[in-house]
Amino acid sequence: MKIYISYFYQIRFMKPYMIPLSTAKHDPFWFHQGKGHNYQFKDKNGVWNGIRAEVFAPGPECEGLCSGIKNCVTANPQSCNFLATYRKQLDKLNFQEIMNRFEKLGKAVQKKEQFKEEPIIVLIVYETPYNPCSERGPLIDWFAANGYNLTEFNQN
Repeated sequence: MKIYISYFYQIRFMKPYMIPLSTAKHDPFWFHQGKGHNYQFKDKNGVWNGIRAEVFAPGPECEGLCSGIKNCVTANPQSCNFLATYRKQLDKLNFQEIMNRFEKLGKAVQKKEQFKEEPIIVLIVYETPYNPCSERGPLIDWFAANGYNLTEFNQN
């Protein structure tokens, strides 16, 4: 199974066989059509929106560690407490279990939607690939440490 990484804006360019999974603590209002965190729907392109990868959302240990890029004291991802803490959170996850979940989800969506293409999981973060202050870096590092290189999905 292929796994990509991208950001919320790019969902509008996805195909029905692509499954965007939010890794955010809080999703944009539109990602659930304003109907709450658990609401899922297919958009006009036939792409499922509203599915969350809760295990990748920053946990309680990360709470209050990021003030946003405009208020950042260090402005350096290498010395960012939030990103370091988030990476430690990822290290507690079982990679094979995550891959098994992705495989199961991909097959379930493929069966339900009856598409022939191989399902592609797309992990969604807020920031673009050009913003170094993002969970994207720790996610890419964690996957690489487990022998998997994430591909950036960017159709813009």
